[in-house]
Amino acid sequence: VAFSPDGKRVLSGSSDRTVKLWEAETGRVIRTFSGHSSRVSSVTFSPDGKRIVSASDDGTIRLWDAESGREIAQFIGFTGGEWIVITPDGYYNASLNGDQYLNVRVGSEVYGIEQFRRQFYRPEILQSALDGDTEAYLAAVRAAGASITRAAEFVPPEVRITSIQEGQEFEAAAVELSVSITDRNQTIKNVWVYVNGGLSAGTSSSRSVARPVEGLDVTGRDKSLSFTIPLNLDAGNNLIEVFAGNGIAEGSAAVSCSSKAKQPPPDLWILAIGVNKYDSDQLKDLNFAVNDAKDLADIFKAQEGKRYGRVNVRLLTDDTELRPTAKNIRDSFGYFRQAGTGDLCVLFIAGHAVNDDKGNYFFMPADGAFDGAGIPVSGTAISHREINGVLDMPGQKLFFLDTCHSAGAGRSRIADTNSFIRQAMEYYPVIFSSSRDNEFSLEDPEYGHGLFTWGIIQGMKGEAEARRSGTVTMKSLDSYVSDTVSELSRGRQNPTTSTPNGYVNFVLAELGE
Repeated sequence: VAFSPDGKRVLSGSSDRTVKLWEAETGRVIRTFSGHSSRVSSVTFSPDGKRIVSASDDGTIRLWDAESGREIAQFIGFTGGEWIVITPDGYYNASLNGDQYLNVRVGSEVYGIEQFRRQFYRPEILQSALDGDTEAYLAAVRAAGASITRAAEFVPPEVRITSIQEGQEFEAAAVELSVSITDRNQTIKNVWVYVNGGLSAGTSSSRSVARPVEGLDVTGRDKSLSFTIPLNLDAGNNLIEVFAGNGIAEGSAAVSCSSKAKQPPPDLWILAIGVNKYDSDQLKDLNFAVNDAKDLADIFKAQEGKRYGRVNVRLLTDDTELRPTAKNIRDSFGYFRQAGTGDLCVLFIAGHAVNDDKGNYFFMPADGAFDGAGIPVSGTAISHREINGVLDMPGQKLFFLDTCHSAGAGRSRIADTNSFIRQAMEYYPVIFSSSRDNEFSLEDPEYGHGLFTWGIIQGMKGEAEARRSGTVTMKSLDSYVSDTVSELSRGRQNPTTSTPNGYVNFVLAELGE
């Protein structure tokens, strides 16, 4: 039981799974709030008495409007620290993997909320609901054009791969992919195909990069579509994924196969950015971000003629010809356009990052500046959208993010990388991040590096060798870096890795001469 701040109302929660609002003087029930699936174990008012919070044994916390009885949002925590906050219309924010635990049921069919991610992962719409601005929230939902309560009208398209069987082995690299797609209600707006995480054909629903392929023609007016297109497989194991979107939801199908064909090694393109010295007195200078960028570039360059054909390097640090200013960084973002579809593109960023007053992530260049409120000045900071634009390309992408070194000048104590990484996932990169949310990325003079980059370099030199294979793979490096940094920091820093489903484990380095 909880009393309202003015003492005139009483709030109760009970085993009947409801929350009731009572008039204190008369005992009259003013309103009943229903929705919890288990006993309500805790209730409270907001300080102004306008909102109500209830917690239940079902693992949810719900926020209600006291006057109307409308549910504003649910807060759901999962094991391992994952979480999701979602409105009744389906608009949500989540931890890195939080939405994998939430499903949408339509009749007897169950879909993952991630199949609706492009439509409903909208932290800014959720925030308007949490701010208590009902009018702004409802206007945003109308503008977005969908509510999850109407999911039966826009269930994901059904995608079937008909020409390749699971586990099939091919002698050649060139194969034919045949696909059929059906949508029961909506027209098919977009179709795209990945091979081992690289875009091979089509255009996704939210990306500008397209790979036109003869035989794949999406008009946007049809509810069914069949096509056959040529594909090139990599040597060894391959994962083919086909996606189809109807403008709101996405369906997919995947098949694993292999090819015996030998292919020339790919080229590698690395853009490494390290900032130690800042023009702004609101940002503390770092010690080893420049070393991190240089030595990471060198460790990949050493793989030229081994794992890779050519290793192309562009370096922006305090003491290189291209200083890491906002202009030079933006001018360098077109660098990856030279890469081929089979190449690997590596982006490394070391320095400070901050959030603005809306929670948006910004990387701070050497000449980054702030206004009087501690908000990045437009044009002097690199937004997450600009960085995502770098990732908007065909081919495999590997991103090392090391930007949580200390408290920044923004509104948050440590830059929130969660929202940035979630939005970057749209572009199918493998992302190594130096730390979890609310952890600092530590530097150590004993190693002359940040702990994160030190772990990467040592792993690439052979400490992360995969099962005595003479190679370092993406997954073996992930495991080594996570364990090593956690150990060196005594648990204060724990790197994270985001890997799209379409990436099979791939070789990063070959050891030996």
